Amino acid sequence: MRRRSKLMEHTEWEYGRELFGVDRIEKTEEILDFANMVFSMEYSSTDFAALLPKAYSPKRSGIPIHHMIREADKIKALIDMYPVTLRLQGKTDSAVRAAYVGTVSVHPNARGRGYMIELMKAGEQDARRQGCALMILDGDRHRYQYYGFEHAGICCSFQIETGNIMHGCANIYDEEYMAHAAYSFAELEEQSSCLDVLYRLYQKRLVTARSREDFLLCLQSYGATAYAILKDGNPVGYVNLSADGKTVSEIEVDDIRELPRVLYDLMMGFDVERLDVSVGMDEMAKTEQLEKVCDSCRMYMSHQIKILDYEAVLAFLLNWKQKYDTLVTSDYVLGVRDDQTGSIANYLLSVAKERISVSRTERAADTVMGELELVRVLTTDFCFVEQQKGEQSKIKNAPAGWFPLPFYLPDADTF
Repeated sequence: MRRRSKLMEHTEWEYGRELFGVDRIEKTEEILDFANMVFSMEYSSTDFAALLPKAYSPKRSGIPIHHMIREADKIKALIDMYPVTLRLQGKTDSAVRAAYVGTVSVHPNARGRGYMIELMKAGEQDARRQGCALMILDGDRHRYQYYGFEHAGICCSFQIETGNIMHGCANIYDEEYMAHAAYSFAELEEQSSCLDVLYRLYQKRLVTARSREDFLLCLQSYGATAYAILKDGNPVGYVNLSADGKTVSEIEVDDIRELPRVLYDLMMGFDVERLDVSVGMDEMAKTEQLEKVCDSCRMYMSHQIKILDYEAVLAFLLNWKQKYDTLVTSDYVLGVRDDQTGSIANYLLSVAKERISVSRTERAADTVMGELELVRVLTTDFCFVEQQKGEQSKIKNAPAGWFPLPFYLPDADTF
């Protein structure tokens, strides 16, 4: 971490960590008032309770852990940490705990005092105490590189226009099937009877991060609206539409071959001229269907992460990839250089027929990378750039097909 600024050394301040629930409404309101004020000054009018009901609605306000700095008993800087458990195909024995950092805010009059340095340091220490294997956040890349975060993962965004979906579906389905709408859409509410069915469909994703209790609240993040996809009145999937109705951040259909037809009825029924649909690297079946009806596709880096436990995180990501792309049996020793101290720790990545493992080792490293470089090279599309360097590539000896590793969460799981 960078040193505390000299300005901070001469400022009276107090650090606090608070975890509280609905019995401390006045505390929740104070924190939200501060965060709303700071974000509204920099962006547009902000209401975190409405944006993130999974964390800030009255019945959920006890979930985030608040780290704050006060001057004269007034909040001057704040970060919140939202607990997330990533489960591979819903299994509790194949999971990693993460701390999602959000609501990062400093009062304009208190900037330059080093408060965010102290909060990020305290947040990391707290995450480690809570047994978290990594931290996640979203925001300005170069700002958060100072705190050890780097973009991870690859997301594919498919751009579909009216002409694309009409011509694409005409090539896939027969004329009679396309003559009338096959699917309808019903907005999901807390009392919707089909939520259990849809949650079971959600659990078929390779990696999940929501409980049944969280399911709808997560889908309602950032003003999004969730709809049940109905066929003959029966729920066969769900779709999450952004606040402006132009982006599908998540869609699940029990018969993936019907995905183009569902999108056709969605675009026609909602009078949408262009739709962007985002999927992760692991959603191969969706990618195949979306390619048939898109005008173009772009790849971009996903969330920013900081790995706290390399053994747990690398093993989880390798197992994640193994679920959709067979990994060759091999060993690979990865040296991780601490970006602050320069010390190096070596990890043996081993893919066997029935087991994937990662452990500390004294064996010589096949490659050595700094912490930020490792995340960037091994999980993002920069991996493809590195692979083209031939003998100069840092991963020239890596087992074929192991990298890039996946890391992508739908908007509903972000904070």
